[in-house]
Amino acid sequence: MDIRRATVADHDELYRMYREASAFDNPRAVLIGPQVYAAFDTHPFPDQLSERYVVRVGGQVVGVGVVEAPTVENTDRIFLHVLVHPDQRRRGYGAAIYDFILGRAKELGRSMAGATTLVSIEGCPVDEPGSAFIRQLGYQPALPEVARQLDLNTVDEAEHDRLLAEAWSVADGYRTVHWLGVPPDDLIADVAYLDGRLVTDAPMGELDLEPEKITPQRVREREAAIEVRGRRTVHTGAIHEASGRLVAWTTICLDPELDNGQAIQFITLVDPDHRGHRLGTVVKIENLRYARSLDPKMTRITTWNAAANGYMIRINEALGFRPAYGQMEWQLPLV
Repeated sequence: MDIRRATVADHDELYRMYREASAFDNPRAVLIGPQVYAAFDTHPFPDQLSERYVVRVGGQVVGVGVVEAPTVENTDRIFLHVLVHPDQRRRGYGAAIYDFILGRAKELGRSMAGATTLVSIEGCPVDEPGSAFIRQLGYQPALPEVARQLDLNTVDEAEHDRLLAEAWSVADGYRTVHWLGVPPDDLIADVAYLDGRLVTDAPMGELDLEPEKITPQRVREREAAIEVRGRRTVHTGAIHEASGRLVAWTTICLDPELDNGQAIQFITLVDPDHRGHRLGTVVKIENLRYARSLDPKMTRITTWNAAANGYMIRINEALGFRPAYGQMEWQLPLV
């Protein structure tokens, strides 16, 4: 078995394996396009060390190992991922790949490892070999999450109208604003503030994460990294008219490279001082309609919530999102 750092020359084979494994493990999963896949190696995110290792046996690709290590906050942590082609499983390759990337984690001086696996939830059973594998290694469950999907062919527009009107009835003194990609100069500091609240505001279970110190420059850098991947971010925010501040914000990510109609619901945040006005509902419905106007071929949106995030789950369920699959965030101290 040969394990070495992946190069651009490996991408076609690795991407083909990734698509075949995705179809086998979770047909409902969000896919990434070839450009996004390649950018992991060629254009890593600016605040993250990213390494991918290709595993070959007799010259054939059998698996891949990935390490992702934050470089600004949470520098004690590393996130590990092992993928073995479905035809090559139960031959010890996964364990060998894991041992290799765990060694890399220790070389980097990280003291806490994290990983994610699929898990069954009510109404959405899946095979869970990954969970059994990682539990055997000593990992402990840290944060249960649920992926929900909205089938845009079944959206009840009248119900969305009703929800939006009801929300606006308690949102006097606010207005919405739309943009694509990098926020306008007069909003970017507020976007940075809201983005930096994610770890503080969203349920994190047993994950003890340091909040990110997001600056306008980091917002620009992240949007640039998304753009080089061929993706497009669609944003809607709510502005408090009395102060001029952006106090709620949501994002949908489009991937024009793929033709399967998928989109991803990214972050939704409301400033704690402005909660109680149903701004989460306002920005999500307004942004959904904005995104659909930009990409009429969009047919499905996927979002993820911590299982304990009842507030956002209620909004998503009201909009028509339904559970598609579960996943678990695991962690393991390395010292």
